[in-house]
Order: sequence, then C-alpha cells, then structure tokens
Amino acid sequence: MRTTINGEFFEFEPDAAETAVDVIRERAGLTGTKVACGQGVCGSCAVLVDGEPINACLMPAIHMEGRDIRTVEAHGRDELHPVQLALMANEGLQCGFCTPGFVMEGIAFHDRWRAERGRERPTRDEIAAAMAGHLCRCAAYLGIYAAIADACEGEFDGVNQRLGPRVDALEKVTGEARYTVDLALPGQLEGRILRAAHANARVLSVDTSAAEALDGVVAVADLLEDHRQVRFTGQPVFGVAAVDWATAERALKLIEVDYEVLPAAIGMDQALAESAAKAFVGDRKTMASAAEQAPLPTRWDGNVGHARINGTSWRPGTARRRVAAARGGSGGALAEGAFRNHQQTHAALEPHAAVAAWEGGRLTVHASTQNVHHLRTLLADKFGLEKQDVQVESQHIGGGFGGKQGLYGETVAAVKLARAAGAPVRVVASRLEDLSYTGQRSGSRNEGAVVLGEDGAPRALRLHADGDAGIAKGTAAALLYGLISPWVAKDLKDRVVVNNTPPALPMRGPDAPSALWTMEQLLDDAGTQLGLDPVEVRRRFMPKNDIRDRLLDWAEALPAWRDRDANRGDERFRRGVGMAAASWVFLYNPNVEVTVSCDSDGLTVACSTQDIGNGTRTSIAKAVEDAIGLDRHAVRLDLGRADAPLGPVTGGSQVTASVYPPTYRAAERLAARLVEQAAERLNLREARAGRGGIAHAGGVMPWEEVLRACEPVSVTEKRVTERGPLGLRLNMSMDPDSPFPGFRRSHALVVTEVEVDTRLGRIRPLNVWTGIAAGRILVPELARSQVFSGAIQGMGYALYEKKVYEPATGHVLSSNLNDYRLPGIGDAPEVHAHFDEAGYEDVAHGAIGMSELATVGVAASVGNAVHHATGWRPHETPILPQAVVEGVSI
Repeated sequence: MRTTINGEFFEFEPDAAETAVDVIRERAGLTGTKVACGQGVCGSCAVLVDGEPINACLMPAIHMEGRDIRTVEAHGRDELHPVQLALMANEGLQCGFCTPGFVMEGIAFHDRWRAERGRERPTRDEIAAAMAGHLCRCAAYLGIYAAIADACEGEFDGVNQRLGPRVDALEKVTGEARYTVDLALPGQLEGRILRAAHANARVLSVDTSAAEALDGVVAVADLLEDHRQVRFTGQPVFGVAAVDWATAERALKLIEVDYEVLPAAIGMDQALAESAAKAFVGDRKTMASAAEQAPLPTRWDGNVGHARINGTSWRPGTARRRVAAARGGSGGALAEGAFRNHQQTHAALEPHAAVAAWEGGRLTVHASTQNVHHLRTLLADKFGLEKQDVQVESQHIGGGFGGKQGLYGETVAAVKLARAAGAPVRVVASRLEDLSYTGQRSGSRNEGAVVLGEDGAPRALRLHADGDAGIAKGTAAALLYGLISPWVAKDLKDRVVVNNTPPALPMRGPDAPSALWTMEQLLDDAGTQLGLDPVEVRRRFMPKNDIRDRLLDWAEALPAWRDRDANRGDERFRRGVGMAAASWVFLYNPNVEVTVSCDSDGLTVACSTQDIGNGTRTSIAKAVEDAIGLDRHAVRLDLGRADAPLGPVTGGSQVTASVYPPTYRAAERLAARLVEQAAERLNLREARAGRGGIAHAGGVMPWEEVLRACEPVSVTEKRVTERGPLGLRLNMSMDPDSPFPGFRRSHALVVTEVEVDTRLGRIRPLNVWTGIAAGRILVPELARSQVFSGAIQGMGYALYEKKVYEPATGHVLSSNLNDYRLPGIGDAPEVHAHFDEAGYEDVAHGAIGMSELATVGVAASVGNAVHHATGWRPHETPILPQAVVEGVSI
C-alpha cells in the first residue's frame, strides 16, 4: 500500500487491525501525533487527510491508500503556521500532549476561514464549534480561543519570530517534544499487565505456560510478589513482554488464574453498611496512601479508620455545645448540613507509562512522573540497588495533576519485565486502565456546621469528613480545613472509609475542594440568616488581615457583584453570582539545589525537577533572565534527570518557590565570576554585571560574547530555609525530597457567574473572577494560565466529573472519555485573573505557590452561584441536571 505523509511517499503492508495513527507513529516514527483516547473523543491524533482534519485513531490503515496525509511535523520550526505562532504567543498550551491535535485542527479551520471570510475575527462560539472534538486536560482553552482568533485575523501573517513566554512552546507546537509514550529504544518490547478480575480475592495459582509458549512472547513477571491477595478489580497480577502490543494482549488471555473469591465492599456506602465485608485484611502499614505526605496515625474499626490526631481541632467539646445551643434556638445563627463529593479522575492525556532498561546491574527508567528524584529512591529501595545505579528520566510529561508522584504498577512491571527479558520494555496504560485503575481524587461525605454570633463573628465550626480513598488511607479534609479556617472552637474529625475500589492518589489541592464545598456554602447560609452580604460575612468570619481585606474590596467593586441582584434572568434561565474564599499552605523544599554553569556554547541550568506543563522550565529560565538579563530562550535547561542536583516534586504548589531563589542567586554568582574573568582577560575597566551583559567603561559586552571569551564556570546554590518564629531558620523536612511548610498562607477569592436552565437542569458557567494573593508573580503569563486552568478544572469537579463503579463487581463504568466527562472548550467560561502582590516581602523574592489555590475554591463558588440563581442549595458534586430539576421544583 502506498500513501503520502508530509509530502513523501510511504509504502507499507497494513495489518487488518491497524489504524492510521499506528502507521504514523510506529511505522513512520512521527510521534508528534498522539494517542490519548483511541475513540475519536479527544482529538490528540488529528491529522489532515487530503486537507481535511481526521482523527487518525478511527481511520483504518487500509484507507490510507493514495491519500495525502499531513501531520504536525509538516509544520516544523522553519515552516511555522500562524496558528502555531499564535498558540505560543497566547499561552494556548501547557503540558503540550494535546497540542499537535489542536494545531492541525486549528490550521484546517484557519485556512478554511481565511478562504471564506478573509481577516474577519471569528467569534468564540465559532471557534468552540470547530474545536469541539478536542480536549485539553490542562484546560488551556482561553489561550486557544485567543490564538485561533488572532491567527484568523491575520495578526501573525508573515511573522517569523518564535514568540511566547514559555521556553518549551516551540517543541510542543511542532511535535518535537518527546514523552515517555513516544520512546522507542533499540530492541524495545511492549509490556502489558494482566489485571485482577475480582474486587477481593486470594490468588491460589497462576499458570503462564500457554502465554509463554506463544510466538513473540519474551518474558513474564509476577506482579503480586509475596502477598497473594487482590483488593480491587484491576489490580496488577502478572506482566507479559512481547514483540508488540497485540501479541502481549493475546498472551494475557492465555494466562489462567485460580481465585478464591471473597466478599467485597464496593464503594463507601457498601463499606459502611452493618453487614459490610472487610475490605482489607492484613498489615495496614502496607496499605496505599492517598496523601502527599505521611498519613495520619489511624485507629481502625472494621473498614473505618479514625484519625488518632485531630491536630487542627480546638476545644471540640465547646464547639459541640455551641452547635447544640444554636440548634436549640440560642447562641447565634446556625447553618448545618450533609454534603458529598464523588471521586474525580486525574485523566492526564498522557497515561501512566514507563520504559525500563537494564545494563548489567544498572537500571534506567523513563517514566511519566512528577518526581524523578524521589522515584529513583523508591526504585533503588524496591529492587535492592544503590541510588547511583538507578537513573530516572522524564523530559516531557503529558499532565499529572498529583497522580504521578510515586512508584506505580506500570513502572514496576516495566522494570521486572525488562530484567526478565534482557531487553528494554515499555508499559503504557490504556485509556480504560488509566481512567479505571491508576488512581483518582478521593471522594468525601461531610457533615458540617457553622455558628455565627449576632455580630457575624464565628463562634463554632464543625466538619466531620468521611474520605473515600478506595483501598487506601490518608484523607484529611477536616485537618486541612482547620489549617485555613479561623481559630475558634472547632470540632474537626477525619475518617477514611476503606473499600474495594482502586486506591486514591493526591490531586490538585488534595481534600481542599471538598472541605470548602461544605463550609463555604454553609457560611453563606449562616450569613443570610443574619442579613449579611457574602462579602461582609467573610470579612467578619476571618481575623482581620490586610491581604484578605484587599481581595474582598476587589470583589465588592466588581460590576458583576454589585449588580448581581439586578440581572437574574427570566423564569426559565436564571442567573446567579456566588463567591468562595480559599487559602493554601506555603510549601517549598529547602533542600533543593540548582547548578548554573556556562561554557563557550551558552549557559545551562541543571536540577532534577521536571516540567509537567506547569512551566518549570520557564520559571527557571526566567530566574536567570531576571538575575542577569540573559533572554530566557537562550538558557539551556538540563531537567528531568534524577542524577542532577536535587529538585522538588511537582506538587503542593512548591516548585517555583523552591527553584527560583537558588537559580537567581546562582546566576548572580556566576555573572560575578564572569565579570572577574572578563575584566582580567579583556582588560575591561569599571566592569560590572548589567542587564544583558557586562557593562564597562567602553559600553556593554553581551553575555553571548562574554561566554565565548571566558573559561567555563559552574555555581551551585541551595534553597535556604525561610525564617520562622524568632527569626530562626529551621529545616524540619522529613527527608531531602520532602517539602516544608513556611509560616505564611496564600489567599484567594473566587466569584462565579452561572446561568441555570431550570427546565433542563443545565448549568452554564459564564464568568469566573479569581483574585489571588500569593505574593509577587514571578512569571505573569504562566500565573494567568494557571488561574484559567484552575477555574476550568474546578468547573469539571463541580459540574461534570464522576468516577462510576458497577456495584457488584467493582468494574469502572466511566472508563472512557465518552462516559467520563471532561470540560471541553465550549464549557470554558471567561476567566478574569487579579493578582494582589503585596504583603509577602519577608519571603524569598516575595513569592509563594499558587497553582492549587487557583482551583480549590471554584466548586464552592459554583454552589453559591447556583443557590443565588435558584434558591436551591446543591449538596453533591458533580451537580447533575436531574438534581437541579428536582431541587428547583421543590
């Protein structure tokens, strides 16, 4: 069969089951085209076929005969299309995994639009209709809207500059960026995992003989190890490595497993029933944890784990008495109720993946991970190796959102199979596996109460949170709320309800969205009883704080807030505006080190952190730019290697606060040493480091010339500990990879406008205004991008996303991107970011983290907006249309 790909003839013999994307990626080696869903839902595999955009995952390979196919690689860095330039300039991307699909669809739309409409600017709705078949889990939709509109309007016609704030954007819009799923090492095999067919069972025996006899199978590996128990449907049992994916899949079907099936508790409700089966029998120290840090000490009562330490509870008996008194009609305004949040799946478009290779006793693992440095430690411990004999690499990661911080089944399988096969092995979770078995945000069932005095000041708070982390421990919604709520009498309790569903993992702002969903809605209700506006009740609720007060002033002045009672819509379509406040802890890793070095070819920054789309590369390069004036795009970045200087995990909003200060100082020190060299070697008088080079009596010598004239220099700086009480610098992190909380908090205020169709129950978010107080904004473009994505991901949590299990077997019913509803470009509201940067001057560079802060309060603001629109109070996320119809009809 003969086809044309990017202008070159390509001949191949198609397999009956092959699709066009298989041919493009595996045969032609054009890995810019991505596979994320395999069902034509996400658009990551979009290519142009005879000029028309087609999802290559749905096109049979036999239909490629005689067609002219164009992939993202046809528009390389020397042939950039206006759409690519516009995406870079408008921050229309983050992790970049979905970007090639948006590029190709955008090019088709742009070229068609220009032919038919000239330079007329397309509307938001027209762009949304054209891009409706594409998903961006990072939710960079607002930048995509702006990019497509600008390109169509001709703003980038004839432009050859590679514009944009993000230093890795060019790699992503051209398909050059390589992700773990794209790697193809010499002799590489494909690994697949046999997963448990039951939610709770003992494995009595496994017969792999038929699988091993299959032609093309090279190795098998036991993934159960010493314990022979499976505790959720989909738990890894055995692995197979074969010459290709299809052969490995056939081999899995030949493995015979003899199970002793045990009673199971599927989900929180079954686990709490009086007759509930025991979900976990054995040493609970081996149980997985849903927490980013060590879980709380726990006392177990069947399937329920009670936190032994309620460290942020204060005078709980007093709180209970005050709630009881208010319930009896005295002691202030009381709002109380039960709320629920269902599990949310990370759904990163690059699934969990690893490629492992052994060379003698040395192990190299390429992984889609948020934590290359710590993963090396985990692998060394797991396989009895010295750390120096383990290398972990991760250059580009297609999203993580908290779900790729540890050592997971795909990586273990790849390592074991590679050792058994004596060859590199790649293990990539399918979309079904990734949505079903690789983790999710914990669900929660909360009982809350807020008691306010007649003056609106808080008198008592109550939050009892039952966490649904599947077969894992470590939920702490009440503990977290205690950290960010006023210091009054508080009755806070955390319980985790263990059940036979996959173990949960941290997700952007762990536990905070559920706590705020409960308590911020109750605060609104309590304020209403006192006749207090939501702004005023929040002024009185928290201790006076200039930073929070400025955010409240900003929100109060918004026209949408001032006029929120004037524009309520009609009888069917009701409009409402709601508010929620949020805070987040300041985390950073004081152990982080950064090396800045230079030679005649340029300046390089090395650190064993990684960039999952949050912009770490750009933050580090920007620190150099800010320190010495070298353009960020000229900085070479050596990230994503575990053997580089210690870098932070991408989680907890800690990365920029951890890497920017040492990078800045190292760049300054390096510049000072270059000044000394240049002054001596080149006889420069009055030489000093300046913006963009060395200033001297005769002018300015650009850094590029300085580097060519000087000997190599290398400087390493460590992130110092922030000052705590009494001005002391105390490093109390538990280990080198663990962050440490600073003695500050960041703050946010989210105002959301929605339109509710009371007949059909559809909630349409119209606008979100997010005010952020997290100190100085070091990279403004990336900060805005994080606010935009945080708002849209928060909308997903509030309105669309729900992991659903079959209650008898534990199989996941929401196991594809048709049934698991992610926000699309047409769902994205207008998002308006406001930054209040004052008040953090005591912190290094005046800045702390903000990524999680941008999303944790969004759902609560939606709940309050729906209530304002309809008078009905939503208690459960996602807020489904049928719940709205039922609620407003009561």
